[in-house]
Amino acid sequence: HQSEFNYWSCPVVFGPYEPFSTKRTLSLNLLWIPTRGTGMQEEEKKPVFLSAMVGESVIFSCNLDFPRDVVVPYTLNWNRGNEKIVSIQDGVLVYAKEGYVGRVSNSVHGNRADLNLSAVRKPDEGWFECRLFFPNRSPPTRLNGTWFHLSVLGSELMGVPPINQTVAEGNEARLECVSKDPNARVVWYKDNEYLSNIDELQVRASTSPEGTLTLISTTPNDIGWYKCEVISTTGQIQSASAFLNVHYKARVVHTPRQVFLPIGRPGAIECTYMANPPVTRMRWEKDGFLFDPFNVPGAVSRRNGTLYFSKYSLAFEKVEESHGGDYTCTPNNELGTMGPSPLIKVMVQHPPVFTVTPHNMYLRKPGDTIHMTCDALDGSTRPTIVWFKTGARCHRTGRS
Repeated sequence: HQSEFNYWSCPVVFGPYEPFSTKRTLSLNLLWIPTRGTGMQEEEKKPVFLSAMVGESVIFSCNLDFPRDVVVPYTLNWNRGNEKIVSIQDGVLVYAKEGYVGRVSNSVHGNRADLNLSAVRKPDEGWFECRLFFPNRSPPTRLNGTWFHLSVLGSELMGVPPINQTVAEGNEARLECVSKDPNARVVWYKDNEYLSNIDELQVRASTSPEGTLTLISTTPNDIGWYKCEVISTTGQIQSASAFLNVHYKARVVHTPRQVFLPIGRPGAIECTYMANPPVTRMRWEKDGFLFDPFNVPGAVSRRNGTLYFSKYSLAFEKVEESHGGDYTCTPNNELGTMGPSPLIKVMVQHPPVFTVTPHNMYLRKPGDTIHMTCDALDGSTRPTIVWFKTGARCHRTGRS
């Protein structure tokens, strides 16, 4: 209570010996958290105290107190002091104040909403609050509101850490890293490798006097984690990391020049591509015309691979003569495409045909010679003929 604000003493007495007693005087201060008038008494909740190093991430967890535990449309506002910095509607981030864009993300797990604040910096220190509103109910809010206090540690060397960024291919990327000590040395890494050791970045990367990294003419190869390391003259080190994402049009990486498909059996044509954002559509053409697998019985186009590097396959359940021809594949994402692939020449192959086959049974006396004949044609050429005995391949010996 406010009446308890005063100086308090804590004496420690060793038995009856008053001269050997000791006393510690404490000052009790009251921390008052402001509340807003909502027409009802606010529920008294204890604040949550969090701490993070400069450049690290911190998670604020807010309880979603739905009426009767039934999920209804809601708005969750995150405030810094009395100012709204983030707004979430029905689990979707719809607003982030300047300075928090690219640094905040949200996730909802049942009745708990988490706000992740990355690239923590010294100005982030202070009070945060989450408040839940129901726009379609009366009253629009319940007894809610959780306060958080964030303490930022380790700001002696690094003033501003880098934050995650997304840029379009060819544009410039700037990853801030501001050192407080003008005599400190700033070193950058990409995916835990010294930036100065990456030949591809030698002519495109530069570091400002305060430590900010600039990449010009970004390419898909620039995607990755970048770490800024500030080293003082006394050897003290502080580091922070950020992810650089580069968006680019979908493009074909590799296709075979020729594909041989066996008639009457399953077969596939493969098209390897890169895309970020992911591919939304793959266009196949055959002999200069659209080839839509959905309109071809027994044909299907399917994708497999990783997020950035994937492969589409045009598969046939049963190869026919009509499937032969010149094919191209063209991947598309929301940014467009870099164009079709080179021609893929598909040739339908027939299996070899036996022209002479051995008899089903041979009867000979021990010591006699057995002559078994077998011949075949593969188009105009003679295929390789291999003999087997009870499932095992026969090898040439002195007797055969």
